[in-house]
Amino acid sequence: MGMLIDGEWTNEDRTIRDGAYVRSASPYDELIPLNVIDAIATQPGRFHLIASLSCPWSHRAMLTRALKGLNDVVPIHIAGGPRTEGYRIGTVARPWSVPGRHASIEHLHQLYALADSNYTGRATVPMLWDAKTGAVISNESVHILRGLDAVRGKETDPDWTLRPADLASEIDKLAPEIQTGLSNAVYRAGKAQRQEIYDDAVNEVFETLDRLEDRLSSTRYLHGSVLTETDLRLWPTLARFDAVYHGHFKCSRRRLTEYPNLWGYARDIRGWRGVATTLDEPAIRAAYYGEDRDINPRGVVATAPKVDWKAEHRRVAFGPAMIALRDGTHVEVNPAVLSIPQAKVP
Repeated sequence: MGMLIDGEWTNEDRTIRDGAYVRSASPYDELIPLNVIDAIATQPGRFHLIASLSCPWSHRAMLTRALKGLNDVVPIHIAGGPRTEGYRIGTVARPWSVPGRHASIEHLHQLYALADSNYTGRATVPMLWDAKTGAVISNESVHILRGLDAVRGKETDPDWTLRPADLASEIDKLAPEIQTGLSNAVYRAGKAQRQEIYDDAVNEVFETLDRLEDRLSSTRYLHGSVLTETDLRLWPTLARFDAVYHGHFKCSRRRLTEYPNLWGYARDIRGWRGVATTLDEPAIRAAYYGEDRDINPRGVVATAPKVDWKAEHRRVAFGPAMIALRDGTHVEVNPAVLSIPQAKVP
């Protein structure tokens, strides 16, 4: 997988320990400060989101950017292609011009080294980059999600939040369970190098899916009728499950489509404004199968399973889709355009 050590690229891999996959902590994992949140809104184009179409952690940030109407405020740059030195953000023929720096680069790790010549760690996405100061603001997906959520979006949009105060404690309880038992567990299963490690991880994956299936049997979203950050933290994993985790990561006990509530829920969220445009299944499959050579040495991309993301989800039976305004009010919205019906305006 490779990493930087004292600012220099090396093929050393510290993610596998005693046959088990261990996810490293994000080095830039401080909360995004209020002055940065204010500047995102008042200085459009200063802060740049660097993401990968295949990466579920990137996907959280991309979803927030789209849902909160920040596409014109926060430019996005997609890292992808052959990972000869980790994520590629440019090419030899067409290097990427670093915003705010007189530098052109080919690989994402070079951006980390530009920000810190002694950086040691993996060159991961997502990253929030400050073009004015030439600094990495964050490479922790949850902090980026929350930072973007705190920014006021389009003036024509409701002023809403994915982290309402009345649900914060529930969010903080459930989200880590999903992270450990599903979003990271699929990686622990897929990258396991010992049978017992794989068995433990895959059991955890499906135990978590079973609990979520039961939870969604009586509520439209994970915390009732209101869409929250927990939904955005779960959805990228569900969106990849049948495409790559079921086959490539050997989480093969069941497909997502065999869970009626989870599958309907996943299709429901896809219908929210901007969500569908963030999902590129061919890019996901090409990256996992084609670039994950420690699991798939030949890089052969498996045939995609047949799924119908546009099928009727029938989640309206659990009530209307709602958002939480910053004043604490929960209001019904048309999720496709994120507008409040005129009769519902508080």
